[in-house]
Amino acid sequence: MKATNTLPTTVEKMIFSEAIPYAYSPAGDHQDTSLQVQDVFLKEKRPSLTPEHIKDIGLAATKMKGTDRRAFQAEMTLKYCAGKARQAEEIFGWGRKTVETGLGEKRTGLISLGSQTIYSGRKRWEEHQPKAAEALEQLAEEHAQQDPTFRTTIAYTRLTANEALKQLGSQGFSKEQLPAASTTAEVLNRLDYRLRRVVKAKPHQKIKETDAIFNNIKEKERQREPGTVKRLSMDSKATVKIGDFSRGGYTRGDNQAADHDMGVKEKYIPLGIVDQDTGQLHLTFGSSYKTSDFIIDTLQDWWHDLDPQEQHQTQLIQLKLDNGSESSGVRTQFLKRVVQFSDNIKKPIQLLYYPPYHSKYNPIERCWGILEIHWNGAKLVDVETMLAWAQSMTWKGLHPVIKLSKKIYKKGVSLTKKEMRKVEKRLKRNPLLPKWDILIQPA
Repeated sequence: MKATNTLPTTVEKMIFSEAIPYAYSPAGDHQDTSLQVQDVFLKEKRPSLTPEHIKDIGLAATKMKGTDRRAFQAEMTLKYCAGKARQAEEIFGWGRKTVETGLGEKRTGLISLGSQTIYSGRKRWEEHQPKAAEALEQLAEEHAQQDPTFRTTIAYTRLTANEALKQLGSQGFSKEQLPAASTTAEVLNRLDYRLRRVVKAKPHQKIKETDAIFNNIKEKERQREPGTVKRLSMDSKATVKIGDFSRGGYTRGDNQAADHDMGVKEKYIPLGIVDQDTGQLHLTFGSSYKTSDFIIDTLQDWWHDLDPQEQHQTQLIQLKLDNGSESSGVRTQFLKRVVQFSDNIKKPIQLLYYPPYHSKYNPIERCWGILEIHWNGAKLVDVETMLAWAQSMTWKGLHPVIKLSKKIYKKGVSLTKKEMRKVEKRLKRNPLLPKWDILIQPA
């Protein structure tokens, strides 16, 4: 006859031996022991396990690899073993060190990569051809424009994959260095561009000089000498109203805002300058008006904040602007102040303007998109809150330099025709694009 009081199986030993040591009794009644086990699981408020459960969990783990398996093992260890790697090792048969690694990854959010993961596998095209990848990104940047709704940081581009490859070929890259069209699209997506036309951001009007203006900007970009030309993009953002107003978006905090924004007593105009090469962004919040004087004063602040060595190395400041009324190529006060600024710093300045209805192509617009997404959902109840939110944003991994201007500016300042003739003598205008490309040499 078979014995009625048999010893537990190996799997059952793994359940009882370490997870609940005081509930396991090999010589005792197995049925009574099972009841004790259930009581202990209930007291510790942990789900009970059966041999079938262990088998299923072990099978599930074998279907996973790497970080997914470690994450799963960590979850099961926390659920059934109170987060103890040794108990997981004895119950499920998993390696204790592996479980500890998974628990550490879950706790810190950092993923551990093994040597095989790091050094094996096929490298991306950008790693094989870094120079070609840099040229491709430059092509996309030249054609990029920011979504005017500021709902996304993705830049849209007018280039097609085949056209991008054609232009890269014209720059001297061989077919062996270039990827397929489908790979080109993937690379641009990884670089934060989408290779498609955006209808909602498509300009509705176009002047006859538009194509020539864009071609001129591209040509000036290619003629520059790296390290000696400061490529700046400059523009202002819509006025920021201070108060308990809704800016759209979502928040996990106080989500009750005023039902309208009438009666605003305090507001600021953000004016930004971004260095296209270093990615450093300078933001000045003005409490007065957006005038030519405000723009040049902000430009002077940017120069004074620049490292002396960078100032010395700079041979030309290339400034990209929208053709706005305060800074256009015919705005007398603006041109006068630019000439004075060039004389003060002893550096030539080149003004490059984007055509009308194409302001979203100005690189600074992408910074405004980041800022809008960053503080969307926040209530900018005072100036300190506004500045703190602006300071905490990042552009290309860098926090911006923040300034607050309380200076009062007069609107409508202009020069007489006689005064403007003196200024005009200092301007070297492009004969084909006189209002869109202006070079100023210091006296």
